[in-house]
Amino acid sequence: MEFKLQGDFEMKATTFFGLEEVLEKELMALGAKNIEAFKRGVAFTGDLGFLYKSNLCLRTALKILVPIANFKADNEHTFYDEVKKLEWENLMNYKDTLMVESVANSDFFTHSLYLSQKTKDAIVDRFKEKNNGARPDVDLINPTLKIYVHVFKDEVNISIDSSGEPLYKRGYRSDINVAPMKEVLAAGLVKLSGWSPHQILIDGMCGSATIAIEAALIANNIPPGYFRNNSSTSVNSGFGFMHWHNFDKKLYDIVYEACISKIKNGEPQIIANELSEITLEKAQKNVMNAKVDDVITLSHQSFFDFMPPKKPGVVILNPPYGERMSNQEITNLYKQIGNKLKKDFAGYTAWIITSSEDGFKSIGLRPSRKIHVFNGALECRFLKFELYDGSKKAKKNLPDQ
Repeated sequence: MEFKLQGDFEMKATTFFGLEEVLEKELMALGAKNIEAFKRGVAFTGDLGFLYKSNLCLRTALKILVPIANFKADNEHTFYDEVKKLEWENLMNYKDTLMVESVANSDFFTHSLYLSQKTKDAIVDRFKEKNNGARPDVDLINPTLKIYVHVFKDEVNISIDSSGEPLYKRGYRSDINVAPMKEVLAAGLVKLSGWSPHQILIDGMCGSATIAIEAALIANNIPPGYFRNNSSTSVNSGFGFMHWHNFDKKLYDIVYEACISKIKNGEPQIIANELSEITLEKAQKNVMNAKVDDVITLSHQSFFDFMPPKKPGVVILNPPYGERMSNQEITNLYKQIGNKLKKDFAGYTAWIITSSEDGFKSIGLRPSRKIHVFNGALECRFLKFELYDGSKKAKKNLPDQ
């Protein structure tokens, strides 16, 4: 198993269900080659510099994996033997540390933790045999090498994770709510909405302001990895590839400088509105950490009292989904949202993400588009509403996506 990563090589960017097309477009814009989408991810090729660039710049990717092995195994002994055959000494030495993450969809392997343990055992045993008992240790926080094992039926794919901590951990969010939206999903929603920086964007129920912040980063072309690169915290200490033996710091610095040189100083009009004073204080800290306090206006009031600027724009709403609310409360809330949109947001395009079927049915507006996405484990719909003046009718439904 060679590990020189010279020239172009295969990579896989993972994402949330529903964001594959957005991620595919991001990779095309960055200059990736041989792009091919798959469920919850996109495969592509590029060189070492592009590996660094993709980690720094992709807004809708969760991690960037580099495949290193593929084999078939229908029992733990074959699995162990195949993993042990791999020349792990080309990737690390016995003084290094490792971590294994596994996902299995197989009748032969039903426990992901067990797969991780067998992978670790095979790697450790190989090193012990070659180094008189010396072996790498496990580090679940900041390992030299993070290994990702995926098993489907009897097909095993092993990759190394170049990102380290998931890429949604940007490094700017210090205060979050009980159920925060991941930054990757927030960026995906902004891109799916079709919002352009010359338009107003209103994050009407902003929580910790993640949607508004991601929109500001997009508008000013600030790489999402910018904050992580400069973070001194242990959780966000750079990227996984920075621990690899082949890490080319000079090349990384060139890529990093090229990315940040494209940052703009635009002033898009972005408004983040939140009723809870405590939550709004958290949002304010996050906005300042992301260095976009000059382009995001924070508003402290109920969405139902909020009056938008009288010009066309986009409003994105992430209302409660109903986990801690009764059906009647949900019905009333979403009916109010629909009435507010009809009354005060004429000329806007509204997008609502929700997992509540009862809520969706209570809005009283016909969506022109429905996009299937997941917010964590919650299956959601991202609904688009064209808000016309009272004399105009809503467009007919478009097919679900």
